[in-house]
Formats: sequence, C-alpha cells, structure tokens
Amino acid sequence: MRTTRPCQPQVWPVTTKSGSALSYTRLLRENRTYRFVWLSQVVSNAGDWFNTIAVLGLTLALTGSGLALGIVTICQMLPPFLMTPLAGVVAERYDRKRVMITADILRAGVALGFLLVETADDVWMLYLFMALLSGLQPFFDVTRTAALPSIARGKALLAANALSSTTWAAMLTIGSAVGGLVADHLGRSAAFQLNAFSFLVSAVFVARIAIPAASGAGQPVRFLSDFIEGMKYIGRDRPTRVYLPGKATWGLAGGGAVLLYAVFGGQVYRAGDTGIAILYTARGIGTLLGAVFIKFFDTIRLGQLRTGILVGLISYGAFFILFSQAPSIWLAAVCIILAAAGSMVMWVYSSLGLQLVVDEDYRGRVFAADHGLFTLAFSISTLGTGLLLDALAARLVAFMAGAAGIVIVVAWYLFARRIPLGGIHPGQEDSQDG
Repeated sequence: MRTTRPCQPQVWPVTTKSGSALSYTRLLRENRTYRFVWLSQVVSNAGDWFNTIAVLGLTLALTGSGLALGIVTICQMLPPFLMTPLAGVVAERYDRKRVMITADILRAGVALGFLLVETADDVWMLYLFMALLSGLQPFFDVTRTAALPSIARGKALLAANALSSTTWAAMLTIGSAVGGLVADHLGRSAAFQLNAFSFLVSAVFVARIAIPAASGAGQPVRFLSDFIEGMKYIGRDRPTRVYLPGKATWGLAGGGAVLLYAVFGGQVYRAGDTGIAILYTARGIGTLLGAVFIKFFDTIRLGQLRTGILVGLISYGAFFILFSQAPSIWLAAVCIILAAAGSMVMWVYSSLGLQLVVDEDYRGRVFAADHGLFTLAFSISTLGTGLLLDALAARLVAFMAGAAGIVIVVAWYLFARRIPLGGIHPGQEDSQDG
C-alpha cells in the first residue's frame, strides 16, 4: 500500500506554454531549492577535478609508476561500488539534508589529508585518503539524485537532470584546465586546500534549503533486510529493470575510454600531455553538446526515453569506431565530441526514466544500485582495456570498444522493448508513456 507523501516545498511542476522543457535560467531563478542544490554541485565538482589532477600528478612525481596510477584508480572506483548499497538505505532512512551536509564536512576533512603525503613512503596514505574520499561520495550523490524528483517534477525534472549533467561536463572541461594551472603555479597543496574548501561551501549551500524527507525517513534502519527488500523491488518492478542497466551498458563499453584518450593523445598522435588534454577537453565539449541536444529534443515519455538511450549509445559506439581510425588528433577530437554527446543523452534519459518510474519508498536503494552497477561495469571495462592494450594495437582496442558498445546496447534494447513500461510514479503526472 502506497504511503501518503509529506508536503514537498519548492517543487516546480509546470512546463512552458510550448510544452518544451523549462529554460535553465527560469528553473534556477524560480526553484530556490534546486538552485542551491545546483550551486553545491558546481563548487564540489570543480574541487573534484582540482583534486584529481593534483593526485595524479603527485602519484607520478613520487613513484613514476604506472602501477601506482592503477592503484589510485582502483581506490577511486572500488569504494563507491562497495558503499552504494549502504548509501541507498541511508538516503531513505535519514534526513536527506543532514546526510548531504555530513558527507560534505567529512569529505572536507579527508581532502586535507592529502597534505600529509610528502614522500614515496607516504604513498599508502594517498591511497587511503583517495579510498575514503571516494567512499563518502555516494552518500552525497545518491541522496541528491533520489531527492531530485521531490524538488522538480515533470519537464522541470528533465531540465534539472540535463543541467546537472551539463554542470558536470562544464566542470570536467574547466576544472581540469584550471586545476592543472593551480597545481603548476600555486602547488598541489593549494589544489587540495581548494578542494576541501569547495566541500564546505557546498555544505553551506545545502544548509540554506529544505529538502523534502523520504517517506521512509525516521524508520528503524535494518541494513541487510532493507537492502534485500530493495533488490526484490528491482526484481519485481519491470519498468525499473528497463532503465536500471542503461549506465552500466555504457560503462562496459566506455569505461576504458579514459585509458584510450591517454594512449591516443600521448602515443598514437605523439602529442604528449597536450594531446591528452585535447582529447579530454573534447569529451567535456561533447557532453555539453549532448545536453544542448536534450534541450531541443526534450521528452519525458517513457517509451521515447527508452529509444533515446538506444540512439545515444549507438551514436557513441559509431563515433568511437571512427575515433579509432582518425588520422589526426583534431579529427579524433571531433569524433570524441560526437561520441560523448551520445553518451550524455543516454545518461540523462536513463536517470530520468528511473526517477519517473521508481516508487519514492525505494528510490534511494534503486539509485544506489544504478550507481553501483555503473561503477562495477566501468571498472571491469577499464581493467579489460588495460589488459588488451598490453597485447593489441591501441586502434584495434578502440575499434573493439566502439563495436562492443553497439552490440551491448542493441541486446539491452531487444530485452527492454519486450517489457511493458506501465505508468509513472505519482507526482510526475505530466509525463506519459510513449
């Protein structure tokens, strides 16, 4: 039996007269709650990239080891996978605002720990702090994602998802470049301090708003039984099973892209660090382009979202295949831009699909599973790509990754199209099945 939802302040349920998605400026201007949630994301995402650039540079400076970089990557990817089940339960059983603020404050303290790493003998602390920082991330991200449908509804929810993804892309592009400049000119310590400060600023923004409580807030926490109950919900709710694998399908094919960008930029095109930066910047531009595409071809119809995921991932795979054969770094960058645009469409539509169909009582646990499956798939892809790069030519590995993406998403679609999508979760009434 569905429980009665509490009053949800600062919800924006309407669309423009034309029926198109709300403009970002209108959403930010008139939805105060989302505005501050978005501002918290802006500053923390910027700090994340400052930290990433500084950590990678420090690891290479202290060890000169590719293995050490691999360990850093594992410390960055494995803890979120392990912690997302707990984060999902916490997002449903505790006050969401307090969870997000607590996660920010704890991350600020951990971020300062990197200042203690000075010599090669201290590298173990670098691994530890990276694992702790990454392990705390799901508590903020899962809680924010689960709360979003209570903050914005209908096509406002589409705009909110698109803007959040656009912000991530912009911070990838800008934060990486500025983070590198900060680390080079002010020192890595300054980058670590700015990252810690960004979490505190994020906490201040979150503290200024009222985030609607989950329907299960205040109930006793029974982690194992709550987790099992959430998995049973996923197993029996067919629309959830349609959208849940979306990000993981891309993760299996695209996780190794982060390695391929480095190999192509530095070795295939012999452009060194500048070449790597060019390809990473192209990735950021592409995700921004994908967000623009979503604004012009917006939809919140469930069937169209499903088709959009298919088109987005096929586009990603096709342009990644072209990237694998590009004769110059600039043509490669163009291919990456178009591939990343397709992956952005997939990302936003899969998130929106889940937000529209998942019951409020299970939203935290479902998004924890979504995050965990993506992280696991991404890690498997990264490891597999690394092993293949030791045995095969980089261009062949990239071609295989693009082709695998197309095969995987077509297999998913053939499965998903046989599942009736049914209705949507109450509160998103201007969405319809398509």
